[in-house]
Amino acid sequence: MFGSVIHRRIYLVLLALLGGCMVTSIWAANLVWILLLLNWLLEGRWTEKWRMARESRLLHAFLVLYLMHVIGLLWTSNMPHGLEVLQVKLPLLFVPTVMLTSRPVEGTARRNILWFYGFTVIVVSIIGMVRLLTIHDLPYRYAVPYISHIRFALNCCMVICLCLHGIGHSTHQLRYLLLLPVVWMLAFILLLHSYTAVVVLAVVSLLILLLRWRRWPLIALWAVLAGGLLFMTGHEIKSYYRLVPMAQEPLQAYTAGGRPYTHACDGIIENGNYINNYLCREEMRAEWTHRSTLPYDSLTASGYSVESTLTRYLNALGLTKDSVGVNTLTDNQIADIEEGVANPVYRSHNPIRKMVYVMLLEREFHRHTHASAGFTMLQRFEMWGTTLHIVGQHPWLGVGTGDVDDELQAALFREDSELAGSSLRSHNQYLSLLAAFGVVGLLLLAIFFLRATPAMRYQPALLLALLFTILISCLTEDTLDTLAGQLFCLWFIAFRQTPCTNTTH
Repeated sequence: MFGSVIHRRIYLVLLALLGGCMVTSIWAANLVWILLLLNWLLEGRWTEKWRMARESRLLHAFLVLYLMHVIGLLWTSNMPHGLEVLQVKLPLLFVPTVMLTSRPVEGTARRNILWFYGFTVIVVSIIGMVRLLTIHDLPYRYAVPYISHIRFALNCCMVICLCLHGIGHSTHQLRYLLLLPVVWMLAFILLLHSYTAVVVLAVVSLLILLLRWRRWPLIALWAVLAGGLLFMTGHEIKSYYRLVPMAQEPLQAYTAGGRPYTHACDGIIENGNYINNYLCREEMRAEWTHRSTLPYDSLTASGYSVESTLTRYLNALGLTKDSVGVNTLTDNQIADIEEGVANPVYRSHNPIRKMVYVMLLEREFHRHTHASAGFTMLQRFEMWGTTLHIVGQHPWLGVGTGDVDDELQAALFREDSELAGSSLRSHNQYLSLLAAFGVVGLLLLAIFFLRATPAMRYQPALLLALLFTILISCLTEDTLDTLAGQLFCLWFIAFRQTPCTNTTH
């Protein structure tokens, strides 16, 4: 009995550490889940664990998921990579086995571990903000130094849900102070340019309101906030495409210095101007040499050519791309161009404007050049299409556990894609599983996971929020292909509830 108490306390400590490590250190997270497994093996209680394993439909689903990867080795042609995939996905086998055959974490321990996790995520976001403010021209995707910014944004979503859950179920007078981290997390998600996280928050919050809380004032507040976000987004889209007088006919033929303009009229619009209109490279080159020590034919600090960056910057300001336009720039604007900032909007403190302008620029370039390299959403669209092509060739059983990446690269090379040779994956977990195991495998997985859903009616809104977050994130990410994604999906299982312990949530 005493030994069981000790192992239970170790389990709780390791669980808390795992929650912190999955957003701070992948190496430490690997170590902690292995220690959890060792503690579980030393604990004993095999009769009770076997009973819980037999009764847990969710555990059966995870076991089938891993077994499917093992069986998929039978028709894979890249066995070494298939074995590597099995190694990477070991947490999907062992972590749910440990958690679903251990008693759920409840009461004070549940509350303390969850708040420790939330505190850790907030601290990491503060570190990310400090890095953005102190490291000059740091790309937003590298703000968080420990894990992918996409995975971290999903954890930010869960912290927001955790804080809202605390506000809704606490009677403490200071509970509304939890709105401060909610606002902070929302702002940080926007700074990370995480479209997925924004959609996740909108959909998850609405589903929880409709399925669990059913409080019309909160639903009305959601509608106001969503309407405000849509209004601001629509306003920025109109601002992006609102043509300024210089973009309209008739176009001037000569610069103030008498040199001819080039008007490509290619239709690529940014900030209300056509990028390749009013272009005189000779004057830009000559004036740039007077304003900057960085050679005109060199690259900026971000790796893009000075000429293209200067052209876009002048275009965004509504200036002609000639000596007059370059001479109009301030010293700070020249410094921005040298660093690779191609649009002053990217220096804006309005994250919605930056997100919209980046997304629309990707759309414009793809619409006129069919290029996708370097554009986040366009790369996803191309990878989805390529993965579906592979599924069409191997519809029933897929290509096997180890061949998905090889087949993707082969298809990209056949299509002469710009993405050929990259390390990009499908960026859709459902399509990845479909390509690996075919329609038969995906249907089998769906059946087992759907079998586990009746138990979800006993779960609090927080775990339902996790479920919806995972389902939505898998539409745009290979969530289960990295340790950070796997642990995000698995860690909260420890806080599940059983019918006998269910309370009103």
